[in-house]
Amino acid sequence: MQAIFEKKEYFQLSASNVAGFKGYMSMFHPHGELIYITKGAVPITVDGKSHLLQEGEMAVLFPYLTHAYEDSPEASALIVLFDPRETAFDNTLLSFKPDCCHTQAAFLAPLMERAVEMTKRNRPKTAMSYVNAVLGELLELLDLVPHDGPSGDMTVQVLSYCAEHFTEDITVSSLASALYISESYVSKLFSRHFGCSFREHINGLRIHKAQNLLETTELPISTVMARCGFQNQSTFNRTFRDITGLSPRAYRRR
Repeated sequence: MQAIFEKKEYFQLSASNVAGFKGYMSMFHPHGELIYITKGAVPITVDGKSHLLQEGEMAVLFPYLTHAYEDSPEASALIVLFDPRETAFDNTLLSFKPDCCHTQAAFLAPLMERAVEMTKRNRPKTAMSYVNAVLGELLELLDLVPHDGPSGDMTVQVLSYCAEHFTEDITVSSLASALYISESYVSKLFSRHFGCSFREHINGLRIHKAQNLLETTELPISTVMARCGFQNQSTFNRTFRDITGLSPRAYRRR
């Protein structure tokens, strides 16, 4: 399954206590992510590599790296999303990636707890000081390798444009024209760095939206198809089955 760009407007921090993990399809976003497992274990795939995060372990997910979670209803974790530009390690986070994203880090649990608490109390500067402390300790424990993927404003603009216009008749040409870049740049950006074609990415966004509509509404499947940017029922059915393994009707029944 192709990775989906999860559009997140830039914010400094977001934190949560998660009890019970619901599987999530492969995604990537411009923020970094810290996850500390407080109970159980969570299977996760990062940059094509499978990992099992266990109690007492922590992982850092670098910006733009694809990742996916599997269902783990008994697991709990602390999660912090952060803007890499607001940290003391922005160059490292945007230029490198970990060979293995996780390590035993129970000693960092108090710092994560404080980061979450300060974020929820709307004290971002204090919370960011704890995030920096966690990152400083964690990056010392991980082996980093150069990240050959793109970073920067143009990547965000391309992915954000796709996220805003995927239900329309969007093409490589229309995107390139809107952002004043070449069509070849767009094609290479996806094929070389995100492991999919532009069309596969757009279809992934559309099917992701279709799944949500099928799960949460009683809209006719033809209406779902149209709202997600498909103009042909057979194309919609074929694309939906290719990505999810089910027909839209079977997905809704399940």
